[in-house]
Amino acid sequence: MADFQEQLRQYRQQKQRKDLLTRIKTKAKRFWMLGTGADITQGKSETTIDIKPAKTLNKESGLIYETIDENVASSEDDELLPQDNRTNANANEESKCLKYTLWTVYLLFWVTLYVIAIELKFGVVFLMFSALFGIYFNTRTGPRKPSEISAYSVFNKNCESIDGTLKAEQFEREIRYGSGSVR
Repeated sequence: MADFQEQLRQYRQQKQRKDLLTRIKTKAKRFWMLGTGADITQGKSETTIDIKPAKTLNKESGLIYETIDENVASSEDDELLPQDNRTNANANEESKCLKYTLWTVYLLFWVTLYVIAIELKFGVVFLMFSALFGIYFNTRTGPRKPSEISAYSVFNKNCESIDGTLKAEQFEREIRYGSGSVR
């Protein structure tokens, strides 16, 4: 009994740490992607329903079980209705305005730092670090989706290439049999 409670306590601590880490990552992504138009949810639902499980005591074993009331979940789902299209269009327009304003502020901040770096005789160094920073943050650093194929065929299952890739076999067929031989 004590061993089970210890495992349960460890499991809950691990879950709390994981939730905390997820919240920190989400806040960091929102901070970095503020106004850039990037989707930080990446396929996750925008609205989440928090259903707190009810705790019940089993008198025979003395254990506490958590159960979810299905009626509460279904009544909350009924309240979630789609918003008016005009509201979405207005929010989209405000988002674009915020995006352009933030990019302008970022550019002005970068130019200011660049001028300071030039005065300190570190203009080239600042420019090189800015280029590396831009390259790193404008390429995807996270894992790709399982169904997504890479532009580099060696990274795909069965070395499958994307449409429009000129392969040696295709080039050879075109030379030998003409362009009509290609699918």
